[in-house]
Amino acid sequence: MKFNFVKASFSVLLCTTMLASCVSSKKYEDLKASKEALEAEQAASKQKVDELTASLKEREQSLAEMERKMNEQQKALDNLRNEVNTALQGFNQGDLSVEVRDGKVYVSMSDKLLFNTGSTKVNPGGQKALDQLVSVLKKNNEVGVMVEGHTDDVEVLPGTKKIADNWDLSVLRATEITRLLTQKGLSPDRVTPAGRAYYQPADTGRTAAAKAKNRRTEIVLIPDMTEVYKVLGVQAQK
Repeated sequence: MKFNFVKASFSVLLCTTMLASCVSSKKYEDLKASKEALEAEQAASKQKVDELTASLKEREQSLAEMERKMNEQQKALDNLRNEVNTALQGFNQGDLSVEVRDGKVYVSMSDKLLFNTGSTKVNPGGQKALDQLVSVLKKNNEVGVMVEGHTDDVEVLPGTKKIADNWDLSVLRATEITRLLTQKGLSPDRVTPAGRAYYQPADTGRTAAAKAKNRRTEIVLIPDMTEVYKVLGVQAQK
């Protein structure tokens, strides 16, 4: 009887020990799995942080490069404006202006400097001004040129020879200057004429002085933006 009791007790103890061992083993496996999951999560987080850090560094480098290119572009614009100002300093400053606007250099010449009233042929004084401008543009071959003719809102007198209206007058004057610029040595593929009539006034006033400001030709000097476009990741405009 005593032997059976001891045997039973031993069996209970053995089962208890085995059960405890199983529980401990399962707990260990659970902890191990949890640890491995945590380590995997930490590795994934680190990889994500590294990717974000690399992306941020790349963006900072791109921004720095873009800022450098933009500064170079602005410096080139300022230099071009100064060259044009120097070349045209012998002319009446009331008849012309040179300014940087919207990333371009605008050379505005009054119709008084370039044309006789109602004429589309450039007068001798205007020819000299264009000669000086061409001398600058020949040294800046990467600069494109847009020649814009502008008028006031006074209608062309009926019967004016070969001029139908202000559209016609502005286009013919722009085309005449474009032709002269190419004859003086600029490549024709650099120069584009455009007529604006009176739809882009420099002064919206109704005075004689305001109308005089509007009768002008704007020679727009357009820098090569290829390098800036490359940094921005877009294709350069043609």
